[in-house]
Amino acid sequence: LQQQEGILLAKLDRAQKDLAKERHEYVSSVSERKSLLDTLIAEIEKKRDQPVVEFLMSSSLSCFPLSCEVARAPIPEPVSLELQRTVKSLSEISQLVVAVVDKFKGKATKWRAIPCLKVTLDPETASPYLILSKDRKTVWLGDGQQNLPDSPKRFTGSPSVLGSQG
Repeated sequence: LQQQEGILLAKLDRAQKDLAKERHEYVSSVSERKSLLDTLIAEIEKKRDQPVVEFLMSSSLSCFPLSCEVARAPIPEPVSLELQRTVKSLSEISQLVVAVVDKFKGKATKWRAIPCLKVTLDPETASPYLILSKDRKTVWLGDGQQNLPDSPKRFTGSPSVLGSQG
């Protein structure tokens, strides 16, 4: 579950970065067009104060339609189909993971009601990711991999350890 959670979080992070990049590009484009519109508005306001004859004779009047066309606000491009699918898939998977974790938590509560057995853990089989107590009665997951002597009995692929009753 932790591995799946890590993978899902990485995918969500990637999708979030893609969305942020698209948003930044869109905001930049809109800001550029806003700046152009501000310039056009300033020109129009300057021309508004001119006498009518000068305004009508102005040769730069013919530039307004072209400038206005350039300043037209962009129509936002739709989010790519691939990104939509990724977000939808991640959303569905995260809901499933949450449901499984909730179900697991319910079972963990039931397991606490089962009487505990006294065990002695075998340090020769302990995964390098696990830390055993000195009395070899308890085990916990470490922050990283320990340097332990090689042993053909040692679990290396998963955080596991063998124990015996007593």
